[in-house]
Amino acid sequence: MNTSESLKNDLKAMGLEPCDAVLIHSSMKKIGPTEGGADGVLDALCGFFSEGLVVLPTLTWSVADSAELIFDINKTPSQVGILTELFRRRTGVLRSLHPTHSLAALGRDAAWLVGGDCLSHTPCGPTSSWHKLLEINAKILMIGCDLTSCTFIHGIEEWNGVPGRLAPPADFTVIDAEGRLRRFLSSPHLGSPSEQYWRAQDALSAGGVLTFGRFGGAQVMLMQAQGLFDTVSQLLSDNPALFDEP
Repeated sequence: MNTSESLKNDLKAMGLEPCDAVLIHSSMKKIGPTEGGADGVLDALCGFFSEGLVVLPTLTWSVADSAELIFDINKTPSQVGILTELFRRRTGVLRSLHPTHSLAALGRDAAWLVGGDCLSHTPCGPTSSWHKLLEINAKILMIGCDLTSCTFIHGIEEWNGVPGRLAPPADFTVIDAEGRLRRFLSSPHLGSPSEQYWRAQDALSAGGVLTFGRFGGAQVMLMQAQGLFDTVSQLLSDNPALFDEP
């Protein structure tokens, strides 16, 4: 049974520090039984990074496939696991306004991180929360997940102008935290390149960008945003179709 202290010790063993800014992809099932359940895991994460910034994806890609194209920042649930859904509901957590690629953040500079999504008309545009993770060189923890779940790589493809990744703009209605309605034009992602993101793993490991650790029962893949960006950008420069190949 994992405890708050054992999970914090796992984070410390990976060389992480309380002041770090971290993006966390997670699988509660892989983490395993924990005192306090999923909330106990969040308590450990938020407690350990109490001086830093904790960020979890709260993606809602099904909004782009719905007839109404409505995203309610307070009510539309995250589609990427129980930890993300519970985290977005926590007191003090702020969520960005992007209708398909929102992030939830708690801690230092959280308001800055989630602000500006309404100025980007793509999921990971230059004012998006995803690009800001690159600007601060956030650490990326894949807890019980592999690279096929790493949404940040979608951003790297977008920033490198990989063709065929964006659909024509859709006209979303976004309801903000105060209940105000906004019109939001954004181009949804196309295709499923993430199924091939594992192709970058060898290069990331060889370059020292990717290291491994444990968090409860889960394997953790640990990277930093800048190193991930540099390595994948080089791979895409060499072969723009890298993630399109079967």
